[in-house]
Amino acid sequence: MAGRSVIEWDKDDLDALGLLKIDILALGTLSAIQRALDFVSEQRGERFEMQDIPAEDPKTYAMISAADTIGVFQIESRAQMSMLPRIQPRTFHDLVIQVAIVRPGPIQGGRRASLPATAARP
Repeated sequence: MAGRSVIEWDKDDLDALGLLKIDILALGTLSAIQRALDFVSEQRGERFEMQDIPAEDPKTYAMISAADTIGVFQIESRAQMSMLPRIQPRTFHDLVIQVAIVRPGPIQGGRRASLPATAARP
């Protein structure tokens, strides 16, 4: 794309250089979300906003618990999908705990992430 620069560095290289790594939800995805909300609004005949989406929808958690999460940010990896049926998250809090078990980095509080002693190592 003319006039645009994209720089993609490995997270470990950034860490070694002391640079901050930021993950940003792509604008294309945000546009897709807006189009979906517009579509639902049109179908319902009334405005439908993000805050109108039920926070603890049982059908959504049933899909998550069945590991039907391809394309769902944070829970689409093979590691996440293999654990979801065992954990059976039914609330957002359950889901936060499940994500933290598989991806402990953000929970480590400044320490380097490491696998739990019981986790299989490659």
